[in-house]
Amino acid sequence: MNEFIEEGWRAILEHNELGSFEALWNLQADWFEAPNQRRGGWSGVSRIQLPTPAGGEETLFLKRQENHTRKTWRHPFSGEPTFRGEARNLRRLNRGGVAAPQMVYYAEKQSPGGWRVILATRELHGYLPLDRLVQYWRDQGWAGFRTQRRKIIPRVAEVIRKLHERRLAHNALHAKHVFIDERSGAACLIDLEKMRRRMRRRKAVLRDLDSFNRRTAVISRTDRLRFLLAYLQREKVDAEVRALWRQLVALEKRKSQ
Repeated sequence: MNEFIEEGWRAILEHNELGSFEALWNLQADWFEAPNQRRGGWSGVSRIQLPTPAGGEETLFLKRQENHTRKTWRHPFSGEPTFRGEARNLRRLNRGGVAAPQMVYYAEKQSPGGWRVILATRELHGYLPLDRLVQYWRDQGWAGFRTQRRKIIPRVAEVIRKLHERRLAHNALHAKHVFIDERSGAACLIDLEKMRRRMRRRKAVLRDLDSFNRRTAVISRTDRLRFLLAYLQREKVDAEVRALWRQLVALEKRKSQ
C-alpha cells in the first residue's frame, strides 16, 4: 500500500492545497506530539483543521516520519516504515467494522534520508481515553457513575471481542488506548502499530485481556466481572467465565512477583 486516499478526501485536501505528498510533507504545522527521535530517524504528529468545500471543517491528525523503521518477518534486514504496519491495521479494522480512527490518507516515498511516510487520520470528536475517565470516576466517587459505567463497560468489551474474533491481538491494550464517547458510550481502539494476527484466537485473548486487566487495577471486581460477562456474551457466570477469570488472576499474580 504505497498510497491510499479515503473516498471523498481528495477534494478536501485539494481544497486546502494539500493534494500532493510534497504539500503535506512540507506543511508548516505545530507539533501535537513532539518528534520522536529513534531508530535512526524521527516521527511526529500535528493536529490540523481543514475547511471543506461544503463550508464545514474537518480535523486531522497528520503523522509524518522519516527513516523510522522496524524489522519484520517480511523485511528482516532492511525493515519497513513503522507507519506502514499501522496503516495496514487501520485499513483492516476500518473495513472489518471494528471501531478505530478513520484513516483518510497514507503515502510513502524513499528519499536520500530514508523512507518518508505520511499517515493522516480523522480526529475522534467527543472521545476521551478510558484511563482518564476511570481516574475521574475514582476521584469523584464510583457510586455516582454507576449508570455510566454500566453503559460503557459492555461497549468496551464489545470492541475488544470484535478484534479477537478476527484473531487479532492489539498487543498494547492499555486503558489509554481505548477511547470512549461519553455521550453514547461507544468505544474505539487506537495506537494500532503493534497489532498482529495470531494463529489461535486464544493467544490474542489472553495477551490482551491480561494486559488490560493489569492496567485497570483500580476498577472493582464487580466491574471486571461485568466486563467478562459482556466480552463472553453471557447473562450469568458459567464455567467459561470462571475459567477465564482464573487464568487472568493467575497471570496477574505471576507477573506481579
